[in-house]
Amino acid sequence: MKKLRILLAISSLFFACNDGDIIVRDFDFDESNLDICGGPGGYAFFNINNSSAAESISLTLTTTNLLFLESSVEEYQLNSGSNTVNYRKYNDDVSSDYFCSNIPPTSPQVTLEFIAESGIAELTTIVSKLDEDGIEEDITSNLDTDEDGLLNYYDEDDDGDNVITIIELGIGFVTGDEEFPLDTDGDGIYDYLDDDDDGDGVLTRYEDANGDLDPTNDETEEGAGPDYLNSNITNTNSIDQYRLHSYSFISGISIVLLDLVLINSDEEIIQETLTMGNKNNVINTTVTVAPEF
Repeated sequence: MKKLRILLAISSLFFACNDGDIIVRDFDFDESNLDICGGPGGYAFFNINNSSAAESISLTLTTTNLLFLESSVEEYQLNSGSNTVNYRKYNDDVSSDYFCSNIPPTSPQVTLEFIAESGIAELTTIVSKLDEDGIEEDITSNLDTDEDGLLNYYDEDDDGDNVITIIELGIGFVTGDEEFPLDTDGDGIYDYLDDDDDGDGVLTRYEDANGDLDPTNDETEEGAGPDYLNSNITNTNSIDQYRLHSYSFISGISIVLLDLVLINSDEEIIQETLTMGNKNNVINTTVTVAPEF
């Protein structure tokens, strides 16, 4: 558990003593306990500690933006109105319902509260999009072989021929028995990046006799395999449409408060850097889209 250390300056002592006494106090917030509720117009981020004291630190953002969809670092100016930070202590354990209920619970009761007078909330979002197609791809690359709007690293059909990449790699490569992916026509372009896998002059996407956007189930010559891998078959069915694509979408966040000044009627807390915490899998889902041709 990483401790968030803050400087607590008691104003009454400050004015009573010439040297400006400062009390250093430890607050035990586990950074991995950051949680979230709400949505556009009212996001609530909070970290609760019930282990040694019933206390919380929370951040409310009133942005109308839909967060957590792109990797980014966003800064929000803190104030006592729209973007607020609160540190609270309670007379009993507190739960997430305190922050997430439409009607705030009547208990536990707040025994001490500080509100941010100023500061910055830095929200870092890390998004991962993965196609799990068996190819180790550079997630920083903007390569989009088939120009379908899905970058190769999260495009399950890299060449846009309606045969998904993991099939075009070949069983031997997938199982580790072959060093290189399949190259049916021997043209030096692996099938998963080749839009004419058998080199017969007909696009793989067009060798889809029944038009179901799946060339793997069309076999004209019995026992010879699908037409898109059989150079003897050159039947054409113009298919200018991509099959549905799926990829995993995962986002995680971390929040750091900068130049934070918290006040109540008697005291002031000043913290140059305070890590509120982090949360993995804020979004963890599968996205299914039909890329525009």
